[in-house]
Order: sequence, then structure tokens, then C-alpha cells
Amino acid sequence: MPMATHAQGTSAVATDASRSGAPAFQLAATSVPEPLTGDVAQEQEGPSRTASGPGEIVVTATRREQRIQDVPIAISAISAEAIQERQVTQVSDLIKLSPNSQVNYPYGEGGPPNFVIRGISSTDYSANQSKPIAVYVDEGIRNLQAFEAMPVFDVARVEVLRGPQGTLYGKNATGGAVNIVTIKPGFSPEGYITGSYGNFDRVRLQGAVQTPLIEDILSLRVAGLYVHDKGVFRNLTRGLGDLNQTDVLAIRAALQFEPSDRFEATLRFSHVSSGGRNYAPIAENINFNDPAILFPGNNLANLPGSDRNGLSFFESAIAKTPKRDIRTDGFNLLMRWDASDVLTVNSVTTYDWGKWIDNVDSDGLAIEVEDPIITRGKNLKQFVQELRLATSFDGPFDVQAGALYTYDRADAGFDFSLFTDPNCGPACNLGLTPTGRGLIQTNDFTQKRNSYSAYVRGEFELSPTFSLTGGVRFSRDKVSVSRYNAFLGDTANPQVVQTIVDVADHRTFTNTSFEVGANWKPVEDVLLYASMREGYRTGAVNAQAFNDPSEVTFAPPETARTFEVGFKSTFLDRALTVNGSFFQTDYKNQQVIVPEGALLPLRSISDARVRGFEGEVTARPNDRVTLGVGVGVLDPSYGDNAVVTGLSGIDVSGNQIANAAKLSLNLNGDLVLARLDDATIDFNADGVYTSRVFYDIGEALSQEGYWLANARLAYNAERFSIGAGVKNIFNEKYISYGLQLRGFGFDFLQRGLPRMYSADATFRF
Repeated sequence: MPMATHAQGTSAVATDASRSGAPAFQLAATSVPEPLTGDVAQEQEGPSRTASGPGEIVVTATRREQRIQDVPIAISAISAEAIQERQVTQVSDLIKLSPNSQVNYPYGEGGPPNFVIRGISSTDYSANQSKPIAVYVDEGIRNLQAFEAMPVFDVARVEVLRGPQGTLYGKNATGGAVNIVTIKPGFSPEGYITGSYGNFDRVRLQGAVQTPLIEDILSLRVAGLYVHDKGVFRNLTRGLGDLNQTDVLAIRAALQFEPSDRFEATLRFSHVSSGGRNYAPIAENINFNDPAILFPGNNLANLPGSDRNGLSFFESAIAKTPKRDIRTDGFNLLMRWDASDVLTVNSVTTYDWGKWIDNVDSDGLAIEVEDPIITRGKNLKQFVQELRLATSFDGPFDVQAGALYTYDRADAGFDFSLFTDPNCGPACNLGLTPTGRGLIQTNDFTQKRNSYSAYVRGEFELSPTFSLTGGVRFSRDKVSVSRYNAFLGDTANPQVVQTIVDVADHRTFTNTSFEVGANWKPVEDVLLYASMREGYRTGAVNAQAFNDPSEVTFAPPETARTFEVGFKSTFLDRALTVNGSFFQTDYKNQQVIVPEGALLPLRSISDARVRGFEGEVTARPNDRVTLGVGVGVLDPSYGDNAVVTGLSGIDVSGNQIANAAKLSLNLNGDLVLARLDDATIDFNADGVYTSRVFYDIGEALSQEGYWLANARLAYNAERFSIGAGVKNIFNEKYISYGLQLRGFGFDFLQRGLPRMYSADATFRF
């Protein structure tokens, strides 16, 4: 749906160019036909204002605004128009459109996602952990998973930076960064409202209203999103309701203050609530007669519903109704001061708080094997303060320098209930109590992290066509844990034995990350670049300690170093764009969850290597058609002598890196089917192929290669639009996450969503 972006920062007004047939969707690794302008194109950057021509998009991937074809980084950006035309409400739906980028869902589609970029991701699902793909919302990093569960609404663009981003983006960016830029208020009154309805009784309401409070000085924008359905996986257990239900309410209010041409401030408040009935996984490779499982000799294999007989892929029959409860609030303040014609001071301040309680039937069966499992993240807090200086000299040299402080806190823990079914039999009594069944493991602890870093990055232009870049960042992180307690029990008394009593410990980690690069433009529309970039993910506490104080351990930091050469090019008056890059990443100390009996502790793997290629081609043969192809090829493997630290000592040498796909392919097309007097009829479609993915380091669980395809048809006029679309057109049955739980008699597999269709209408005013 070709929606152009208003110069004051809203995607709600269609321009004459869009109605005349200029296609609106492009991954901005190639550019978009309608440039982002005004406030949307820039977010608190330096005093210079980069001009962009038709067919180009301006991004802030290097923390200063540049045309994307001039940025010597592998980057994709998805515009407001593309987000609107695909009716997207999750960042994960956009990440898939970038080469060598995937998403898996440890907590189902409604929980915090796990991004995978160039084969690097996390296997740790604990509420206290950060991921190796840094997620930024309006320049503020999200340090805890619960704060990453931010729905997409009223967003100007989403940038996906591939490869380590340690210098400018800091820790937890070993694989890349996702930069979400929301629309900031403009100074003209306007607004829009969108409503849609689809199968599973899915209702979506989204809108925004913008108004000046003081002409050209102070303005307000309020946006909201509400999504509700009855659940997408059918539950055959009477009275419990269907599963993987969406129930999201999100609100954002923003004030824009511009008292002069040299100063501006944007203050945002956001609230997100995500609830509803939780996911239920598929239990695979079921064998409750295995003598090696936790309770050998149990009676579970003889119970009705113990083997998923009679259930289709999208059906479940579970013992209890699981619930999800994520609630977060936060403030974000961005300030930019042009201190002189050559110096800009930027400030980023964020403060977020909330909770995440995840209650789930982890076996997905009518019997109680691993049910319930409760993940607790309470008293979640994070604070971010960054100060950044940026120069804009007339001469050949410019520099950015800054300092960052972050703090986060989590009261975290787990409750695992194992083999508590009433019909489990005498074998399921460990003797902890005379009449109890199974094993209930409980832990809780408080984690605090303080991080300090300073960085400098310079750009030196040796000639109008050749430049050098270099940067360095020093980081110091203190990770502490206190009040670490754990209990063992059974159904008669969940806390019979306290196994860990008020353990406290801490570690301090330091890192220095570098980057160097060379960029050459042999002709105006061709950029060649070569770079070395490093990234760092801080050390982490094992959140899976239950039996002994010695299990309260720290995994060392991850590091990644990438060597890359690439090119960006446009031809035929921007009718054809071709970009590509080759790279190798040396990946050290990947933090992984590893099954060890009834435990899933956090361990690390010494070394891995990823070699790869990415290419993107966009063609615009005429003003009615835009076609795009993106391809990612990887060779992701653990080192020749790679083993897992800890008791298991698993040899993973040469194995494919967990969650990494060797081949990804995305196709997209936008067609203007008809032009009317004041409207267009538009069709867009995209398809994504992901090759085989292993969900564990031992290559025991995998999903074979599969395609996902989406399409939408829309009528777009200046004041209103109506459309209809389908996601997962062919109702592909695929797994989006897996966890090996053979010690409990099954494997845990998360399902991707079934076919979903909807009709929508948007009104602008």
C-alpha cells in the first residue's frame, strides 16, 4: 500500500507521488522511492542535514544521517510505507526480510523474540539475560528481554544492521543491531485510524493524532495499538480456550520541543501490556519408557493423550490454561543541541520498568510431565544515559565521541514442575515427602548490572572519492547476583529442601572493541568498502542453578570479529540497485543452554566461525513495478576443537551453529494494478525461504527448509485506504524453536503461526 511519509513525521498522508504509482516498499538496503524527509529522516543528529534525492532513504545507522547507499555497512531498513502496507505489528515480521536474518520464538509468538543475524543468536531464554543482537528503540538500548517485546506501531522505520557494531552501539551487538525509530511529533494537526478484522476473530485497532500546542515550538503526538484474538492453536480440552492468544495494548505519547533552530528535545512515554492464553508446544520424540529419563518406570506412556495421538499440527490438548503477563512502561528523552556550526551535542536518556510472568504447559500434553513451568521477571528496571558529540567540519576530518552508562535490575527465577501427574505411579515419588509426586524445582535471585563505556569514531576523507574510518570503544561491566535461593520439593511440599541459601557473587568484565574501514567511490553511484569490526556481549549469570551453590556460575563474555568487503551500486537512473558483501566472523565463547540431566545450565563454546555472502537486487522497470531479491549464504560452524564447558563436555566440533541457516532467500514485489482519478489499486507480495536450522548445538533437533509467503491487495486514496491480505498463504507447518529435553522424555518444539487473513480500513484526517 503506497503510503508516503509526511514531512512532519507521519505516515498517514498519501502524496501525489504515491498515488501516481511510485512503489512504496523497499528494503532500504536498496532505498525507497519516496524519501523520508523532515523529522522522520533524522533523529537528533549533527548540524548538517544530508539531502536525498528521489529513490533514496536516509538512515542513522552510523549515528549521523546518511543516504543508505553511502553507508559502508550491511544494512536493511524497512520504511513506514512498507510497515503499513504489510499491516505489521511485530518487529520479527520485518527482520525476516533482511538477508541472513531469522527469528525464533522460545516463548511463542507473543513473547520476546530471539533474533538471528549472520548465524549469531542466543539459546538462553532466561528473563535476566540480554541477547547478542542489540535492540534500540529511539536510540535507547533494551537491556532485558521483556523490554524487547515492543510491538510495531506508528514507526518511521526499522533498521537492521548486520555484523558486529561494537564501536557505536556498544555491548550486546556481536551479531548486529536492530534500530527502531518511532515517528516524532510535527507541527501540523493530523491523524489516522486503522481497523482490521480477520480469522481467529482477530481485531486490530491502531491510530495516532498529532496537534501543535505552541506554534512551531511545542507539539504533541499520541499513538496506540490494540490487538486481540481468540487464539490461533485449537485446544481440544474443554473449557480452557484456544492457545497462543494475542491480547496487546500499547500506547505512546510524545512531546516535541523546538524553541530555536539550534535545540530540540523529544520526550516519549510508552506503555505495553501483553497478556492472554500462552503458547503450548509440540512434544516430539516422546519416550516415557526410556530408562535414562528422570523418573524411569513411570506410568505416563499408558495414559490417554501421552503421545499426541489424534492431534493435528495446529491442535493441542493440555492439562491447564497457561497465561502470559508482560507489562512495561518507560520514558525516553532525546535532546540535540547545535553548540556551533561544527559541533552537535546529543543526549539519550531512557528509564523503563515492568514485569514478565510466563506460565506455560511446557510438554503440551494432556498429562502433567513438565507442567507448569513459570518464568519470573519482576521488578525489572533499566536506565540508560548517553552523551555524544558529533562534528561537521568543512575539512576532511569528522569525529563522534561519547560516553554511555547503563543500569538494569531483574528479580528473576523459575518454577519447574516435573512428572507431577496424579497417575504417574509409585516411580514418580522421590521420597522427599511420603505422599508427594514428581520434582518441583524453584529458584529466585536478584541480578544487577552496571555498565560504563566510552567511544570515539573518526572519518577521514583523503580525497573526494576515498575515505578511511576508525573507531574504538572501551567497556566495563559489573554483573552481580544476590539473594540466590533454590528449593527442591514435590506436590505435597514444593520447598522441602533449600539447596541454595542467599548466595551472592559478582564479576567485572572489560572489553576494548575496534573498527577500521576504507571506502572508495570510483564513480558517483558505486561504493566499495572493506572493514574490520568487533563486537562484545557481556558475561552472564547462570539462571538455572537449583541443586547446589556451585551451580551459581558466570559465563564469560562473547566476542566477534568480522572482516568484510562489500559494494553498493545503482544504475539506470536508480532503476536498478545491486548491493553485496562477503565476510568472515570469528566468534568466541558463545553462551549456550545445555541439557545436563534435569538441569539446563548456561555454558559456553570456545570458538566458531561464520563465512558468508549477502546480495540484494531491486529493479524498477517502470513506475508501476518494483521487484526485489535478497539472498544470504552462510557457512556457520563450530571450531575443529570446540567443546562445551561444564560437566557435559559435549564435543560440537564442526557442527552447524545453533539457530543458523545456511541459506536464506527473500523475494518481494509491488505492483500498481490500476490508476484512478485520485487513487490507486496496489498489490504487494513477499516470500521468505529459510534452509535447514538446528535448534541445538548437538544437531539433534532441526527444521527442514521452508517457504513463507504473504500478499495484500489495497485501494489507496488520499483520505482513506481499504485492503485485504493473507499471511502464510500456503499454511506452512514449521517449527520456530526447539529445545532438547530427552531427560524428561520428549523434545520441546514451538510452532509457527498458521494461515492468517484479514481485511482493513484506514482513515486519515
